[in-house]
Amino acid sequence: MKSLHILHSESATGWGGQEIRVFQESNLLLERGHRVSIVCQPESFMWNKCQSITSPNFNCYPLPMKSPANPFSFFRLLRILKKAKPDVIHTHSSIDSWLAGAVSKFAGIPVVRSRHISIPIKSIFPNNWLYSWIPKKIITSGEAISNVVNGVSGVKAENVKSVAAGVDFRRFDFNINGEAIRKELKLKPDQPLIGKIGVIRGWKGYDYLLEAASLVLKKYPDARFIFVGRGPGFEQTQSIANSLGLEKAVTLLGHREDIPEIMAGLDIQVLASFAGEGTPQVIPQAFAMKTPVVATRVGSVPEMLGQGERGVLVELKNSIDLSNGIIKLIENPNIGKDFSERAYGFCKKELGIDRMMDETIATYEEAINS
Repeated sequence: MKSLHILHSESATGWGGQEIRVFQESNLLLERGHRVSIVCQPESFMWNKCQSITSPNFNCYPLPMKSPANPFSFFRLLRILKKAKPDVIHTHSSIDSWLAGAVSKFAGIPVVRSRHISIPIKSIFPNNWLYSWIPKKIITSGEAISNVVNGVSGVKAENVKSVAAGVDFRRFDFNINGEAIRKELKLKPDQPLIGKIGVIRGWKGYDYLLEAASLVLKKYPDARFIFVGRGPGFEQTQSIANSLGLEKAVTLLGHREDIPEIMAGLDIQVLASFAGEGTPQVIPQAFAMKTPVVATRVGSVPEMLGQGERGVLVELKNSIDLSNGIIKLIENPNIGKDFSERAYGFCKKELGIDRMMDETIATYEEAINS
């Protein structure tokens, strides 16, 4: 296979599933002998994470991207492309997709666009250009997102490829010991620990999860909840927890690097989102760790959970249903174990990093040759 040079652009400044996937795929491309460049916001999470990559085949370029119409950003990116000479530009967020898409037409470099979220796209000008004229190929992280993209005027279905997020079993190993987080929280061995991992923002459903936590605690007052991650809703979520009297039962841990170790200590992993999700990274990660999952019917999550065969599915924006799902697994640990075993088998077969990278690289080659 020919060695490729892939340039990722990412204008987001936070650190969630999308950014983690860009960083993960970059490292996996390097492992396979490809060259990788990343263009990202200076002093962003991505910029800081990139400083840890020491491969001679890697470069990271800081570029302010506050607006796709900024001429400084346009010409700076054009200079980067002339210097780097990538085979493909892989764009991820809205601003960088517009910016890199426009520059790519001057540089003559094919674009692959990733759509990571299932929020509807208005099929009007100029949105249709962003998905039909600029990219050669579009990668989505689930069929639910592919359906959204295929609804945009001018998009050809044969140019849209669903590539589910893959999990690295070398890092997410169910044999990892989870005692560290339980000791940190001073939990008793039989205390239920329920966790939510991800960016803290409105559509992630933290307010509904807090209401559900109140209901769970009425039946199981010794249960503990942890939220791992940061985001624009961090302070508000902490405030809501305090207003509900949950400050002793709910702990916001902020950004953490020890996600596998935290997941290993959980009895239940919750996803409460009511919009935006494709195939959230935490789902295959929980599958790999054999951690039982309670998740809302959002995006491609029902598909991943086998319509309830690999975890508990609950309705959107429904704290009562969410609490009942959590209570079900607290009261029936054997059900959770059965879910986890089926989920692990599915994950090993369908959601490994090798499959994800094979499909992604094949899409790059199609974009180059089209």
